Amino acid sequence: MSKIVLVETVSMFRHIYAVELTDNDPPEYALDDVIDSLNQETKLEEFAQEHIEENIFSHRVITEEEYLQLFDQHHPYAAPLWTNEEKKKYIFKNKEAVE
Repeated sequence: MSKIVLVETVSMFRHIYAVELTDNDPPEYALDDVIDSLNQETKLEEFAQEHIEENIFSHRVITEEEYLQLFDQHHPYAAPLWTNEEKKKYIFKNKEAVE
């Protein structure tokens, strides 16, 4: 008998931005520019990016029906077009669960 375990992770990235200010501006103005750009459509171009880590946030056992509901919720473009079998292709099959 097999089961589906939903594992949620959080991935962290380090982003670096270069912000030019006038000589009279305090350096903290750059912080405002970065934060403001994250809340607007026009974002600052990042100078560099580095993936730091990925941690497990939570996990729980779900039914196949719950999986399909979650799939449709997270992929609304595919929900009406894909069959349930196509949607289930995104379930990783542990070797021991398959045997």
